[in-house]
Amino acid sequence: MMSIDREATLAAALLDSTDEVVLGTLRRALDDDPPPLGLCERIKFRLSLAALEAEMAHIVSSTELAGVRSTSYARTTSVTFAGASLSVMITTEESGPRLSRINGWTSVPGVDVEVRERSRTVRVRSDTEGRFHVDGVEKGMVHFIFRRTDDPTQAPVITPAIEI
Repeated sequence: MMSIDREATLAAALLDSTDEVVLGTLRRALDDDPPPLGLCERIKFRLSLAALEAEMAHIVSSTELAGVRSTSYARTTSVTFAGASLSVMITTEESGPRLSRINGWTSVPGVDVEVRERSRTVRVRSDTEGRFHVDGVEKGMVHFIFRRTDDPTQAPVITPAIEI
């Protein structure tokens, strides 16, 4: 086992030919078989989920906006999530060049809803029919956290990130 002082000395040293061979081999391996896109974000999300001891909702159906020329990816327009304690359906509609409106329905009324986007988190509560909406959501990746107000001991329900 190497001592901490020896490791610090090696870490501070200039790269030599052995380092270049190792780094070159690593680069070729990553070029030949790169990690999947979004892997780091998914790992961070799963670690956050485990830390929260939350329930993970799964996408059970989804529709995407087709034929959009301004982007090279499909934006989600309707998604249904289902977890053991809660189901949610959301739809999105454009409300500006870079903004969307999210309309949603929860299977349980009076649920606290968090919409987490790049630059902010928006909190709303579903009404007595389970309906909620959030205006001015930036297009891009978002995910949701739902907390039941009728049973505070229930773990929050978290969705995977979706592109809107």
